[in-house]
Amino acid sequence: MPNLRQLRFKLRIVTAVLASLCLVAVGLLILMFTSAGRQEDQFRSLRSQVQNNRDAMVPPQTVDARVKQAREEIAHFYEDRFPSSASSIFEQLGKVATENHVHLSQANYKTSDTDMPGLQQVLIGATLSGSYPDVMKFINSLERDKMFFIVDNVNLGDQSSGTVRLNLMVESYMRGGAE
Repeated sequence: MPNLRQLRFKLRIVTAVLASLCLVAVGLLILMFTSAGRQEDQFRSLRSQVQNNRDAMVPPQTVDARVKQAREEIAHFYEDRFPSSASSIFEQLGKVATENHVHLSQANYKTSDTDMPGLQQVLIGATLSGSYPDVMKFINSLERDKMFFIVDNVNLGDQSSGTVRLNLMVESYMRGGAE
């Protein structure tokens, strides 16, 4: 019977080794299936990204038309927003002041070339007076005006009996200049 005991012992070892090999094989199968699922998900994701990029890509046939349209829109913007003379800027500044019941007592300007072709920068220093609400409406109207104005600096001069005096620095642009 000692042979039988040794045989049983050897069979238990072989069974344990085979069972562990089965467990390892099952683990590898599960790993392969989940890995394949992840790869398939990655493939779908990349495929959708490629499709989105294709949809966003501009066909070469339409590039020339779009460039032409953009140039026309820029030219239209320049014509609408930037006058061709400084007098037009001062005329609009006076008009906005009159509409908002503000007295524009002094204005001076300085022009300089810009990096943008066909535009000159106009820096305007102005002194104005009026009631506080009217002055605020003037500044708001100036910033919202169709002509391009940027209010750079506002300094309070003096104030007496409800009238406020401001020194204002305004930036605008006009067509012309270095091409």
